[in-house]
Amino acid sequence: MSIIAAAISAVGAAVVAWQAVQTRQSTRAAIEAVDVARAELSQGEALRDDALKAHIDAEMPRVTVTAYLHAEVLDPAEPPASIFLDDRKKDRLTQKEYVLPRDSSKLLQAKGTVTVINDGPRFMEARYRSDSDPSTRPLDLAVPPGESRTVEVSRTETVERWVDLARWAQGDTSIEGPHEDVIFSMSYRFPGWVGAVEEHRVVMGGTAVEPVEGNASAWRPAQLNSSRQDHVSPASLVLQPFERHYFRNRPGDDVMGWF
Repeated sequence: MSIIAAAISAVGAAVVAWQAVQTRQSTRAAIEAVDVARAELSQGEALRDDALKAHIDAEMPRVTVTAYLHAEVLDPAEPPASIFLDDRKKDRLTQKEYVLPRDSSKLLQAKGTVTVINDGPRFMEARYRSDSDPSTRPLDLAVPPGESRTVEVSRTETVERWVDLARWAQGDTSIEGPHEDVIFSMSYRFPGWVGAVEEHRVVMGGTAVEPVEGNASAWRPAQLNSSRQDHVSPASLVLQPFERHYFRNRPGDDVMGWF
């Protein structure tokens, strides 16, 4: 009887072990099936999002932004200076010189223009800022298809700050940033609950002053947009790649549903 009981026990143990193996295999198969279903769902959502983005892209205005920096650097509190020739026989727009530290707090302004072109197909109503002051209230910009609008942009700094930026360009790493400023930012939102927000930015880098030869403490407004290759980096405007962020919302949503 003990032999029979042992045999029955062994058979029972084998059955239990076999059932455990089958259970593990079934569980593994179920998990794999769930993973496959999730992957298919994710792929389906991605395809749907791609199709939605393609539709939005086709309807978004095709916007081109160009920027031009004026050659003239001015004290905004004074009238424009007359053009004359300096000792290097180069046209200069001002003969004004600034001496540090006496003129450290005086302001100098570099100005330019930004043109926004709308190649359609949709009318564009955007909001923009046209200087480096983040507290400036945004303004409205309406550009019908096939038309363009030009706005004036500027960056105003103290003479001391412009000099610091010149020294940073010469390799002085002790000068704290930011060394560039966003002087134009524009945001357009595709109307509706499903769409995109497109953002354009123009950055001004470099400096608006250059040293006066023979006087280490004197600086004067730089001649911008010039072919001269001085050791000081003159101010310049740089267009940043535009960014487009897609959203999907329902009426009453408190937050943007970015995708």
